[in-house]
Amino acid sequence: MKKANFIVSGVFSTFSLVVIFIAKGYPPSNHGVPGPGMFPIIIALLTLLSAIVLFVKTLRMPAASDVTIDLKSRAILNVYVTMGGLILYIAILPLIGFVTTTAVMLTLYIRWFSRRPWWKCILIALLFTVGIFVLFGTVLNVPMRFGLIL
Repeated sequence: MKKANFIVSGVFSTFSLVVIFIAKGYPPSNHGVPGPGMFPIIIALLTLLSAIVLFVKTLRMPAASDVTIDLKSRAILNVYVTMGGLILYIAILPLIGFVTTTAVMLTLYIRWFSRRPWWKCILIALLFTVGIFVLFGTVLNVPMRFGLIL
């Protein structure tokens, strides 16, 4: 577990520093209104702080509490499915579009994790996707990029 904690803290520290570096290049604040880099920097700083806390706690962890992780258990399989699905989602989102990609991804995730009937998974995914689309596209007036399909 110690080795895994050190790897996780290193990966998230590196990721946070990359996000901060990229967000520093965004336009600055304008007349007291925060710029577009403020939110990513805040999240990256919190992630970096969490990674540092994990690193320090792992250093202080007694050897007796160090346990091995079964990388083939059902719980770990769920992590693999989630991460693989998110990577695929990010890769095909610009090509296919938000509505279609999100609805399909949510349907598959809900089905995988809850084992509900397909019609319920599709209904929940569509309602959630349309809700997010309306919230950001209409209420918050955030431009939504379209792919080949909606």
